Formats: sequence, C-alpha cells, structure tokens
Amino acid sequence: MAIKTRAELKSTRDFHHVLDSMLTRDTIVSEITAAAEVTLLRETHAGKLNLISAIASSNDNYVLPIPQVIGETYNLVWGAIVADADNIIIRSEDADGLTFTGMLLDFDTDATDASGYVMVKPGSDDDKLTITNPESFDITFTATTLTNYHVRGFAMSTDTASAFGDQ
Repeated sequence: MAIKTRAELKSTRDFHHVLDSMLTRDTIVSEITAAAEVTLLRETHAGKLNLISAIASSNDNYVLPIPQVIGETYNLVWGAIVADADNIIIRSEDADGLTFTGMLLDFDTDATDASGYVMVKPGSDDDKLTITNPESFDITFTATTLTNYHVRGFAMSTDTASAFGDQ
C-alpha cells in the first residue's frame, strides 16, 4: 500500500490508492485519555485536533515536546460535555525548555460586565499555561522557532483567568 498525492491519483487509472490516500477521522482527530500527566507525541498529536474529554486529577499536565521543525502544531480542545472543577496545565518538557508568545482570549462566564473577558499574554520566559476550572477551550500551539510556541485561541471558565507562568 502506498499513499498517493492528488496529482498522482489524477494521472493514473489505478484507483486502489484512492482509499489509502483519503483522510480519516484517525488522521485528523486524537482523543486524549485524561491522566495526571500526558506527554504529547509528534506522531500521535502534532497537526491534529486533540480532544481532552475529562480531567483525571486536580492538576492535569499536558507536556509539549521541544519542536523539531518550525510550524509543528498542537491544537488542544476541551471535548467534555460539562465544566470541570480542576486545572489544565500545558507546559514544556523541561523548565526553561521553551517559551510561549502570542495571547489567549479568556472568558470568565460568571462575570456580568466587561471584566468577564481579558487577553492573557505570556511573559518573556513563560513555558506554562494554567486553565482553572475549564468549561471550554480551543488553543493552538505553533512552533515559530525550535524553542518557542506561538499560542492562540480561547479559554472559558467560571473561575480565575487563565495564566501563563514559568515552571
């Protein structure tokens, strides 16, 4: 079995490669089983929609690998049905192993005024993001260098605003 590009498929009448070349749910979605610590793997999680469906402990850590290529991307999404009263921590493998840039739109769903949404930005040496009591989030980490991930997306909770920090 060989995976063929669209151009190769169009230039041949050998259609048995069509099924091998189609995207399937497994190639674009990864459901992450909750654990106290989950190490994201390039082969399993990079370039996919990674659904986090539940929290296993009070602080679940999702560990980003040091990028191997610029453009390496991890999209983490809350896939649960209800809010959770725990924390999601997304961090580097090692303290000072990488840094974050970019920003996150954070919503406090209990707020009744404009203070209910803020832009949260990392500091110059931050390599950890904490989301407290998540209700929803959709966050993408894209390597802009081999030591930096650009962060973009949103997080919603009924508690403290999400925060960047240093491990």
